[in-house]
Order: sequence, then C-alpha cells, then structure tokens
Amino acid sequence: MSPRYELGHGLRLGNSGFTLGGYASVEYQDRKNEDPRFSLSNLSVFLWWEGASRWKFFSELDSEDTVATRYHLAAGERRYLALERFYFDYAFNDSLSLRAGKFLTPIGRWNLVHAAPLVWTTSRPLITQNLFPDNATGLLASGNFPLADRQIDYTLYTSLGDDPHRDPAQDPFSEAYGAHINVAVTENTQIGVSYTRFAQTAVREEHRQLLGLDYLWAYQGYELSAETAYVTSSKGGPRAEKGMFVQGVVPLYGNLYGVGRFEMFRSEDAPQAIRRWVLGVNYRTRQSTSFKLEYIHGIHDDYAAPAGILSSVSVLF
Repeated sequence: MSPRYELGHGLRLGNSGFTLGGYASVEYQDRKNEDPRFSLSNLSVFLWWEGASRWKFFSELDSEDTVATRYHLAAGERRYLALERFYFDYAFNDSLSLRAGKFLTPIGRWNLVHAAPLVWTTSRPLITQNLFPDNATGLLASGNFPLADRQIDYTLYTSLGDDPHRDPAQDPFSEAYGAHINVAVTENTQIGVSYTRFAQTAVREEHRQLLGLDYLWAYQGYELSAETAYVTSSKGGPRAEKGMFVQGVVPLYGNLYGVGRFEMFRSEDAPQAIRRWVLGVNYRTRQSTSFKLEYIHGIHDDYAAPAGILSSVSVLF
C-alpha cells in the first residue's frame, strides 16, 4: 500500500523509490509605466529517487512564463522549458558526498532555496540573478565536520562548461571552480563565505572572481538574513560588479508575516548603483503554500525592473 499523499512532500510512486513533486506559482505585476500582467510564472516538476543504497537521484524541469497576458521581449521575457537540475549523489558518510550533473550554483543562500513557495518575496534580490549563473554542470563535493565546538559545512565544486536545456536569458559558465563554507556560530546564527573563479560562454577569455558573504539569524518566526558579493574581472576595474541585500521577517498574526528588504547593486553597464526597497507581507497557510504581496521602490532601478506592486500565490506539491 502506497503512503498517503501530503501536500508539499511529493507523491511516492509505489515501492519504486521514486517520488514526484514540484511547485507552481501564479504572479501578478503592476509596475510603473507598464500594463498589469498576470502569468503562470513557474511550473516546476521534481522527480527524485532514494533507495536503500548510498545513491540518490534528483531532477527538475522548470517551465517559466508558460502562460502570460503579455511578454516584454526586449527585457528577455518569454516562455521556455529549462532543465533546472539533473544529478546523482553518492554519500560516503556525513563528511563526504559526491554529486555529478547539473545543480544549483552554491553561492550564498538564496540561490539554493529560490523555489517560489520557500522564499519570502515574489521578487528576487538583484545580486542573486545578475552576478553569476543560477546553475552549474559538473562535479560537487560536500559534507560537514566539527571544528572546536562549531559545525562546519563545506561545498567544493567545478563546472565543466556545459549547460543543457538552460534558461535562454542566462549566460552559463564555460568553466568554474568554487567553494562555500558555512559555520553554525550559535544555535540560531549561521555565517557563510563563497569564493568562485569562473568564465562565461559569452566572453570565454575573460576570467572573473567572486567573493561573497552570507548571514542568517532565525528565532521563533523572526528572521534576519543578508548577502553581499563582489566580482572582479581580468579585464580590469570597469568590469567589476558588486551588490548586497539585507532582509528582515517579523511574525504579525498567526501565519501572516511582514517582510522588508533593502538592496544595492552596481552592474558593469549601469551608469549608477541601484538602490531598492521591498516591503510586503507573506501569508503561509502551511509550509507548502504562500500568498505574497509587496511594494518595490527603487532609485536608478529602471535598468533592472521598474518599481511597482507584485503579488503571487505559490504551492509546493
């Protein structure tokens, strides 16, 4: 007899070891100087396998903007089906696990949990979508070990320069070597450090280096998180990019939370740094379902996306 299905935990396919899941998100945008827009912003399907052995498998197909009332083609908005993740894991022990395939780039925290039902806002911080590709294809080693009285989590990875069925708006890695270290400073506080040396397909002869820091504090529904990153280029100072965000979450009543975020981002081809404020609410009926409403105000923000109101309903199934 198959286990009872529970929303957010996937559907186990008999005794095969496979589980089918995913998430969907419907989004409304009302931005400055633009007509309102409804879209099925994400429809992702997960298929994963966990047996009795040390092997695991995970895959994700993501259909973005599958249906929309309008598309802004000049800004790169168009429907597409991307292979978001496809990898095999082999766990030797808690200290070492190896992964081969296509996976989310382990830089900071947001990029690793960016599925719409799992994050607090409809909008995504600028540094998580502009400084580096979302995905890497290659090899990854991860694990944890104690150091003094602290728990250290590490990730080492390399990209081999192939990104099958990618998001057409992304410039993928042509090569990358990186690491992320996370330290549990206290029971409620974690600090991470990211370093990556990489090149991208559009300009293979240019090599970049990214140094990033991330922070998370969480206690009884309250949360404070932050990320900052700085990218240098082998072509010199004018090609440098940098950004940061600080985000706070406060419980308001029951499952209703208030969310506020401040961001700064300086791109190589933007005349001035972008400053953006996000203020919103998130109502989570359960861990798998969320209703979000937010207002975005920015300075020099037209380069990225105009200010306005965003709202979404997201379900993890």
